[in-house]
Amino acid sequence: MATLVTPTETPPPAAAPPARTSAFEAAPEEELLYSMSADGKRRFIHPTVRRGRFWKIRRGIAYGLFVLFFALPVIPVGGYPAVFFNLSDGQSHIFGLTFHPTDNLILAAFGLGVIVMVFFVGSTFGRMWCGYACPQTVYLEFLFRPIEALLEGGPVNQTKLNSAPWSARKLGIKTAKWAIWTVVALAMAMTFVAYFVGWGPLLRGLAASPLSMKGAIFAIAAVAILILFDFGWFRDQMCTVACPYGRLQNVMADADTILVAYDEKRGEPKARERDRVAGILWGDCIDCKSCVASCPTGTDIRRGLQPECIGSAQCIDACDVVMLRVGKPIGLIKYTSAREQQGGVRRILRPRTIAYLALLLVSWGAFGALVLTRGDAWIEILRTGREAYRLLPTGEVANQLRLRIKNRRPDMQSFTIEIVSPKGAHLVVSESPVVVKPQELVTVDVVTSVSPGVFQEGQIPARYRIRSDRGFQKEIEFLLLGPYGTGGATP
Repeated sequence: MATLVTPTETPPPAAAPPARTSAFEAAPEEELLYSMSADGKRRFIHPTVRRGRFWKIRRGIAYGLFVLFFALPVIPVGGYPAVFFNLSDGQSHIFGLTFHPTDNLILAAFGLGVIVMVFFVGSTFGRMWCGYACPQTVYLEFLFRPIEALLEGGPVNQTKLNSAPWSARKLGIKTAKWAIWTVVALAMAMTFVAYFVGWGPLLRGLAASPLSMKGAIFAIAAVAILILFDFGWFRDQMCTVACPYGRLQNVMADADTILVAYDEKRGEPKARERDRVAGILWGDCIDCKSCVASCPTGTDIRRGLQPECIGSAQCIDACDVVMLRVGKPIGLIKYTSAREQQGGVRRILRPRTIAYLALLLVSWGAFGALVLTRGDAWIEILRTGREAYRLLPTGEVANQLRLRIKNRRPDMQSFTIEIVSPKGAHLVVSESPVVVKPQELVTVDVVTSVSPGVFQEGQIPARYRIRSDRGFQKEIEFLLLGPYGTGGATP
């Protein structure tokens, strides 16, 4: 009820307005990204490295991937680098095998195999791919951040340096760090371009005529800038904001998918050692936040599985160190599954994984079979000319065709073409024999003449046989066109 105030009365003093709280200050912490403060500003994460058992495994994998990345464009296999995507002729050379743009079925089998592999790995191993083998994590955690730590010190020193005012010391450290990063980025960018150009042509072109390598120089500069932007500034946001793989886990994961999890039953109620009161049954977690400090994305795994978790297991290594220090068994944070957290036993083989394994067997089996049974040449017949057919003065019907031959062998082949059916057909080839150099595509014109009496409803199937001096042989059926109602005889 409102209080009436007469004119002769002095109104009571108004109550002081409550202190205003901004929406950012009131935002609950659990609704924010770990790399973002409450006011929406970027919070840079500097994880503490715990050199535990899982970190050592990840380091070994990372160094192996470094060697592979830089060595594959250099190691020769079958006359080409181990992995070489030749953009000039559209060929891909992978461990001695050459793939052409015409290998459509092989490409489809390979694509299906990769897609199924992604779903199999995601549903079985969860985010372990992100923590152990993803280039984003591998290069950031085992190349760029170690360089930063070498020059700036540990996470505490890095935070102090970043918040300190600019000085000659800070400028020197930052300049040295970015200079080393730039050299590393250029080496990575040049290696990336070498996958498509080759180290030999790239180095010779840059040394002899840099202006003729404008495309390669632009690609190197662009890739190097992207690498510096990603690993120097964007960093963990690539995993938490840009990459869709973590979100796909909602589709791919099930109760048996491997995940990093905190044992809540064992750890709760948590409290710091100095805050623990006698007479209360406390959990094993001492709320030291070592798991949070060591996470590359700043995730607090104690709040449950989150999209920001990349499965690096750095929190496991950090927690194990603390548990050993306080005399508790390790494994408060561990690799487990949702089923195991509920007291069950994780199933390795289940309908989903069996289906994925079956699809993997089909797709990669088809890929291997297609590669092994692929012929030494690729043949294609196309219709050409302005007319579907032409009536010759001799009364025969002529079809103008184009024959394309791709030599897949590493040496030269000589091809001959003959027509097998229909009987009485005549063949004229613009070039015979057709000599095709290694990995070259040659097109020749072919004219096929047949009697008008063999056509049925204006068409007749013809069969061509193509042979090479290297033992290759293939028959191709092609439909010839002609006039209607001129015969009906059996070819």
